[in-house]
Amino acid sequence: MSRSELVRRYGIFTSGVIFAALGIALITRAGLGTSAVSGLPYVCSLIFPALSFGTFNFIFEILLFLGQAALLGRAFSRVQFLQLPANFVFSYCIDLWMWVLHFFIPEVLPYPVRLLLLLIGCVLLGFGVALEVVADVLILSYEGFVKALSQRFHRDFGHTELVVDNTILVLAILTSFAGLGRLAGLREGTIIGTLIVGHISGFFCRRLAPLTKRLCQSDALAQ
Repeated sequence: MSRSELVRRYGIFTSGVIFAALGIALITRAGLGTSAVSGLPYVCSLIFPALSFGTFNFIFEILLFLGQAALLGRAFSRVQFLQLPANFVFSYCIDLWMWVLHFFIPEVLPYPVRLLLLLIGCVLLGFGVALEVVADVLILSYEGFVKALSQRFHRDFGHTELVVDNTILVLAILTSFAGLGRLAGLREGTIIGTLIVGHISGFFCRRLAPLTKRLCQSDALAQ
């Protein structure tokens, strides 16, 4: 793989990270519950408001990175250490987009508008994830942990991801009740996002994959 192709692939990946962070922020600002994967960091930020949503997300990603490394052992590739700056950018972008979108106040928005914001957020999140996938250079620590878990125990990736998603969701619910005495940050939007983001991501992956193919061909033809 040439340097120019690698640069473009990482550019696509970074764009995906930015779009995914925007999607999560918009879903959260809709006030109908954040995404399932972001549920635990968001609930922690509600319990400990001195630390931001993005900060807790970064801590969460670091823990998953360490879990991934422990699962893979010697099979853990050095290139995966690039997950650390990628996690930082992702978490920073979550906070940045949360600040940019601060004018969306759920309490004053009609429910249909909040639902529309949620759906737009789901589309942006799915699009961002698709860009990360078709870039085919790196993955964030959450996906890396799921992949490592599926490899370590020889389980299907999709099934493993579903189990991990549900586990994190349960932990978020328990943490919310333990820290706030009520359910917070997790609502019908969380369920909607869980049901549709994967399908949206798959839709975009099928249509964006040819772009990556043409990207490779352009380098090959130039040589």
